Amino acid sequence: MRTLILSTILSAIYSFSYGQEQWLVTVKMDTVYGKIYLETVDQYRADEARVKDEKTKVNYKSYQIRSVHLGENQDFETLKIDGRYQFAQVDIKGKYFSQYLYKDPEQVTSSNYVLKLLVNWKGEQFKFSNLTSKKKFAEYFQDCKSLSEKIESGKLKKKDLEKIIAEFDKCMEENKNQSVVVQSVAPPVSTSAMEAFISDLKSKDLYNGEIVTMLEDINLKIANRQSIPNYMQQAVLSQLDGNEDLKAKFLALIKD
Repeated sequence: MRTLILSTILSAIYSFSYGQEQWLVTVKMDTVYGKIYLETVDQYRADEARVKDEKTKVNYKSYQIRSVHLGENQDFETLKIDGRYQFAQVDIKGKYFSQYLYKDPEQVTSSNYVLKLLVNWKGEQFKFSNLTSKKKFAEYFQDCKSLSEKIESGKLKKKDLEKIIAEFDKCMEENKNQSVVVQSVAPPVSTSAMEAFISDLKSKDLYNGEIVTMLEDINLKIANRQSIPNYMQQAVLSQLDGNEDLKAKFLALIKD
């Protein structure tokens, strides 16, 4: 009897840890636990994630996923690289710049995420390697002139990327604070288009739940003249599934 109880407890512990160690977050902000396998099919199709638990197995396309956690220092996000949705490993995460590692989609047999990609707060992507010139690398950070000059002069090198990103974040925050003082009397950016879109959603009883929070985030980015990340776009579009008119209005809204 004691052996049976111990076996049951160990099984429960195993089941709990099995489902809690790895998880993914969908574009609808649902969290899914299980044993997760990331798969690169080929260079023409989106990456996929296979989630297994003790009873089921579910496949997700990468464009249905916002992020994946496979373990310590193994976090992935979905990026659209060269027109293809794929998983990219988070290497250095900053507020205004982040570095990701990704696979060559033509080398589907390789399991290594080794190619380097910088993504800034505008959603712009910069591929680089050890062969990238100092001048070209410095241009990525030209919004902070003093930092860009340090890179071009050789004071900071590509191997110092973690320090570069941290310094860029600090520089941008300082510039933002100065900008707030200068622009405090400037009129706010018009959000009439967003208000009209929300009104359309309300008329169809669609302005509720997750889409409210998502549109608040998007409206803030529009007001700050920032690009809308792909996962945000896909999250809203998935909520509008079946309503092509609203989808078209949303796409026009974020492209304005």
